[in-house]
Amino acid sequence: MNMFWRSLALAILGAVLASSLEAVAQAGKTLAQSPSATAKKRQRTQILSVAQLHEVARTVSVEVSERIQEAPGYRHLGSGVWLAEGFVATCWHVVNGVHGPIKVSLGAGGVVTYGDTLLSLGFADEAATVAASDPASDVAILKTEENPFKSTPVLLQTPTQKVRPKLGLARVSEDIPVAGTLTVLSGYPLRGDDLVSQTGNVAGTAAPEMSGIPRGGTRSLRILVSVVSNPGNSGGPVFNDHGELIGILEGNLPSGVKDETSTQAVYVRPKKGADGKIMTDADGKMQFEVANMWQNSGISVVIPAHLLTPLLKQAQQTK
Repeated sequence: MNMFWRSLALAILGAVLASSLEAVAQAGKTLAQSPSATAKKRQRTQILSVAQLHEVARTVSVEVSERIQEAPGYRHLGSGVWLAEGFVATCWHVVNGVHGPIKVSLGAGGVVTYGDTLLSLGFADEAATVAASDPASDVAILKTEENPFKSTPVLLQTPTQKVRPKLGLARVSEDIPVAGTLTVLSGYPLRGDDLVSQTGNVAGTAAPEMSGIPRGGTRSLRILVSVVSNPGNSGGPVFNDHGELIGILEGNLPSGVKDETSTQAVYVRPKKGADGKIMTDADGKMQFEVANMWQNSGISVVIPAHLLTPLLKQAQQTK
C-alpha cells in the first residue's frame, strides 16, 4: 500500500515538475522575444546624435530651383522635404510667382576620392510642378514628373563605383513640441552647394503674424526655434531629436520693425544701376551708398507638420 502511494506521489510530482519546466521554458522564450520588441520600440523613439540627424536629413531633403528663361541656368529658390514618393513639401512663398519650370535636386553630399582627385558629388535633378497649395498656411506640395524612388539616378560613376543619392521619406510628428526640445534645421541656404544642418531648440510658439505674413486662425500657429536661418532655408525640414519632422522652415524673425525710424544699423555698399552694374563717377571711381542693415534675431519661424499632411492627401488625389 505504501509503495502504491509512493509511486502515485512520485508520478504527481513528476507531472508538476514537467509542467513547471514547460512553463519556465515558455517564459524564457517570451523573455527572449521581449527585448527585440522593446528594442524595436526604442529604435523608433531613440534620441539621435546630431550626426545621425544630419544623415536623416540628407535622405529626405531636396533643393528647389527655377529654370531661368532669359539665360541658361537655374535660380535657387529654397529647400524642401520628401513626404511621399514623388511628393515634396515646401513653402508657398518659395514657388509663388515662378515663371520657369521647377527643379527638385537630390544630393548625396560630400566628396568622393578617385585616385589623387577629390570629386564633388553634385546633384541629380527632377522636374516638378505644384500639385497642391495653401497660401494661407504658406505651404505647397510639389510633384515630380518621375519617381526617383523607383529608379534612383547616378550622381557620379567611376570605374570602381556608382554613387547614388540615398532617398527616404520624412517621419512626421504632428505634435507641437515643448519648449527646450532639441531641433535640427536642414536645407540648402544661400548658393545651396551642399546640405547644411544647424542645431537649436524650440523656443516656444507664436501667432502666424510673427512670420511677417499676416494670417488668422489657430491652425496657422507657428513654432519658434532658436536657430539662425538664411535665404534658401525656406521650405527645409526641421527635426526633433528623434529624427521626426516637426515642420518646415518659413523664415527668420527679424529684430525690430523694418522702417526708417527703427533701423538698428547701416552699412556702405557699392551703388548699382538698373542694369545691376556698379556705378562710377566721372573720374571712374566707384560710387557707394548707405543701406539699412537688419539684425537677425536668431529666432526662426517653423510651419507645423500637421499643416502638411492634409495638403499631401489633396495632392495625391489630384490626377
